[in-house]
Amino acid sequence: MTTLGTTASATLTAQIVNPIIHATAETFEMMLDSKVKRTDLTIQSMNTPLYDVSALIGLSGDAGGSICLSFKDDTAFKVVKQVLDMDVDEIDGLVCDAVGEFANIIAGSAKDKIKELKLNLGIPNVIQGKDHHISFPSNSQPLCASFESDLGPFKIAFGFVKK
Repeated sequence: MTTLGTTASATLTAQIVNPIIHATAETFEMMLDSKVKRTDLTIQSMNTPLYDVSALIGLSGDAGGSICLSFKDDTAFKVVKQVLDMDVDEIDGLVCDAVGEFANIIAGSAKDKIKELKLNLGIPNVIQGKDHHISFPSNSQPLCASFESDLGPFKIAFGFVKK
């Protein structure tokens, strides 16, 4: 990868970080009546594990990349309880659907906030299992924002490259 490619990817990722963080906070406040606090922002590497259940959404258009929402299992259970008033204690289809839908809402809101890029959302894919890993486009500089909320901890990882 060239320095120019790395610089362009880092600039693009920096351009989208605030819209993603704002979309996350708005979604939690509006849909879950939960305040969030970003606790960390780090470079996401292949060796950085995510939580127990994650939803990955690809975006394409003027840039390509993905956004990943990752919940600890207890956080995901509390999200389902808050939205559907249902008690769950295992990662099942309902939990996966809820995590996928929240990732979709956050990614859609972030996309709308990034006015200078025309982006299209893909369909969320849900991954489950302790300490799983995901990959981002090879030329991207992915970041991971960690959050605390009234419902528990979660992460948003994202990486993009300009087309």
